[in-house]
Amino acid sequence: MKLVRLRVDGFGPLQGEWAFAPDRVNVVIDDNERGKSSLFAAVAAALYGLDGDRRKDRVMTPLERWKPWNGGAYRVVLEVESDAGLHQIVRDFERGTVAVFDRSGGEVTANFLEGRDQYPVGKKLLGLDRSEFEKCALLVQGELAEVVPGDDRARRMATLKARLENAADTRIGDTNASEALRVLEDALRRYNAPELEFTGTVDNAVERLAKKRDEIEAEIRDLDSALIVAQAPLDDLQRLAEEERKLQAQLRELDNERRAASALDVRRQLEEHGKVMAEVARLESEAAELEGAARVPATAEAELRETIARHDEALRNIEGLESRRREELAKEREAIAREREELAAFEAFSAEDADRCVGQAAELRNLDMQEALLRHQVQELRDTMGSKGYEPEKSEFLQRRFGNLPPDAGRMLKRQTELNLQYQAEAAALEKQRVGATETLRDVDAARAAARTPGWVLLAVGIAALVIGLVVLVLRGTPALSGALIVLGTLFASGGAGVLMMGARARQVDRDDALSALSEAQGRINALHRQRGENEAGLGDLARMMGYRDSTELLRQWNDFVRLQEDSGPLLRAQEQLETAERRRESVAQDAKRWSELSGEGPVTPERLEKSASEIRRSLGAKQRLGNLEQGFDWVEDEKRTLEAAADDMKAHAVGILEQAGVTYEPARGWAHHVNELQQRLASRARYVMLVDELIPAARGRLRPDHEVAQQRRQLELLVSGGDLPEKARPAAEIELAAEQVRARLQAAVDKRTNVRVEVEELWRRHAQRRPELGHEQERLGRAIERAKRFKQAVELARETITRIATDTHRKWAEFLNERVAGILNSFGSRVESLRFGEDLEFSVQLDGGPLVSRGKAHAQLSAGARDQLYLAVRLAISEYLSRGGESLPLLLDDVFATSDDGRLRAGMRALIESFGAGHQVLVTTCHRGRMQELRKLDPDLYRDRVHWLDLQAGSGVRGK
Repeated sequence: MKLVRLRVDGFGPLQGEWAFAPDRVNVVIDDNERGKSSLFAAVAAALYGLDGDRRKDRVMTPLERWKPWNGGAYRVVLEVESDAGLHQIVRDFERGTVAVFDRSGGEVTANFLEGRDQYPVGKKLLGLDRSEFEKCALLVQGELAEVVPGDDRARRMATLKARLENAADTRIGDTNASEALRVLEDALRRYNAPELEFTGTVDNAVERLAKKRDEIEAEIRDLDSALIVAQAPLDDLQRLAEEERKLQAQLRELDNERRAASALDVRRQLEEHGKVMAEVARLESEAAELEGAARVPATAEAELRETIARHDEALRNIEGLESRRREELAKEREAIAREREELAAFEAFSAEDADRCVGQAAELRNLDMQEALLRHQVQELRDTMGSKGYEPEKSEFLQRRFGNLPPDAGRMLKRQTELNLQYQAEAAALEKQRVGATETLRDVDAARAAARTPGWVLLAVGIAALVIGLVVLVLRGTPALSGALIVLGTLFASGGAGVLMMGARARQVDRDDALSALSEAQGRINALHRQRGENEAGLGDLARMMGYRDSTELLRQWNDFVRLQEDSGPLLRAQEQLETAERRRESVAQDAKRWSELSGEGPVTPERLEKSASEIRRSLGAKQRLGNLEQGFDWVEDEKRTLEAAADDMKAHAVGILEQAGVTYEPARGWAHHVNELQQRLASRARYVMLVDELIPAARGRLRPDHEVAQQRRQLELLVSGGDLPEKARPAAEIELAAEQVRARLQAAVDKRTNVRVEVEELWRRHAQRRPELGHEQERLGRAIERAKRFKQAVELARETITRIATDTHRKWAEFLNERVAGILNSFGSRVESLRFGEDLEFSVQLDGGPLVSRGKAHAQLSAGARDQLYLAVRLAISEYLSRGGESLPLLLDDVFATSDDGRLRAGMRALIESFGAGHQVLVTTCHRGRMQELRKLDPDLYRDRVHWLDLQAGSGVRGK
């Protein structure tokens, strides 16, 4: 796979676009902290994405680590070329989206979906997951040794070994020993036993199945034993049935005794009913005798007494009214005489005079307030005029000069100002309208010329065709050709003429509107100029007549006069209003003088006028009260008549009460005799009410309903006809107690027999139902145990076979790595002579002819530069092996020679360029600019032809020279 182009909109400190050479070694040179490592991280992120799960990275997730430093867009775009074609990978980490496009621009993102929402594009293209890609293709300084985990368990679980086995084993395709053994181990650990709903190891499954089968066998034995024991309850069922028959006979005897007791009780109730009926008849007879007194109202006595008392009170009130009337008339006449004597001076005036006096007082008060306000306003306006700088002499001069102008001259001066304002307001709009109309005419002419051009072309073509046709005809050429040319020429010429006519009338409406607007604007401008000229000529004549040098000086002084008139207008109006108010006050005071003199000597004031009006109204009121004095006591006669009518009504009402109670009114006997007779009638009414409301209903309440009496008689007949009854019977309570005891014993016997029957039936039902089920379950568990044992034997056999095959597979990739790593180290100039890889990628190293030592010891003995070269060679060999026969891996080397000296740096770079540059796309980053420039000088041809230089900060690939 080749990296073609990378565009980074924002990824950590990185931002820009870079193009990579597919057949050269790409070298990126820049200072530290400029984004070289971020470049490779962006490539890996584009291929595999970034993990944002905080459960794996609690401090900071990769998604948070590589957020843009400048806060811009968080997006990378990578173009790669592989056996599957050209693909463009677009990952927007801020929105969490990914899109993949093929060479034609079609979206093929769905082809790379894995799981529910993961898109590992690199895994689909290279066959490696992210961790395997970082161990083989992404070589970062300081992390070279991580290709072989230091922990044994981690090495056994590493998937890189499985990838090597896939590449080595050509007989079984994509399978590999490590993955197969892991699958088999998982199968043994996750054996599914559906009989138990259990998933676990095979041994545990066999053990649990055997245990469950033993439990079922024990349950079968228990069922058989219970069936044998069930014979004893059958004897109990027979005994309990006999006991039930005896108890039922006792219940029948108790029922006969209960019927005898019920018959005695019914006879007693019927006898009591007859006694109550006789009592009801006696009470009803007494009530019929007293029925005449029932019509007397219960409140008749109280109502009669109250009516008599109110009649006597009305007679007393009539006498009191007459005496009160005489006393109050004397007092009122004396008070009115004293008041009229005090107001003798106002006797001659009427109510209209009082109203006029009040109106004049109000008008005087209003005029006083208005005069004070106007004086204050005049003073303020005079101060304002002085503050504005108006000199009295200049004001008088302007007033004499322009105050008495003829009306025509004044209108001419005012009109000049209006014309100037109108010209300024309309001139700009009219000029704009004229320019717009002119532009529209130009556009219309241009549009017509453009529309006529095709017509001219068609017309020229038509005429040319006609001429050629006529020439062919004259030269006696082919008649068909000449006829066709003439017809075509005619058609083209006609079409051209039509197009010319249509072009000549194009946008005719717009042109007419523009011409109309242009003429209207020009006419309005000419009219404004004419009006201004005429008015200025008249102003010149007026200026010469008034002795001014020109119209400009005349207009200047006219404007000063107009401003003076505008500013002094409020003052003049206020002075006129003040003079009018003073004249009106003098007139009103003269009219009101005669009213004011009634209250004493002094000036005319609103208060004196209001006092005079008040005294006039008092005098008129006293005169009116004296005239209406007798009428004021008409209420006494009215009330007297009312009291007399009420007394007559009370007497008539009392007589009516007596007549209603059946008592005849006799005036000679007095009211006390009639009250005693009414009391006797009320006592008879009370007895009647007691009989009807209490005694008779109470007696009837003790009677039984007719249907109940009839039912009791039928019940007695049934009880007697039901059979011979005992002569004596116990009380009903004792009978019920005995019957309850017998029923309880009977119910206990029935319940016991039911329980025994249910127990026996349950035993039989359970045995008939469960025994076949348990037998089938026992057989099924036996088959499951056999199946689990056979599965375990098959897995163990497969594991032995795969282990044997894995030994051969390991030999293939281990031999390649042994030879290839040694060759790469030799090209680097390393002191390592040979390596031996084990099954878990662990290896041993032989240094300078010494013995083989483990990787851990060699790691401790070698220098930092030698260690980095050793692990770099291992990674390069693994990447080369995984690329055989498949997709070649790009090699991303992040300053891997930082710890190497100059000689090994030169040898290592030459080995990368010559050995890996052709088969793999190599990207190398370094911050050692001087060392790279020195290498270019030492091997100029090699670096010129085989190296592509990248400037990281420029954001684009730059080929070295």
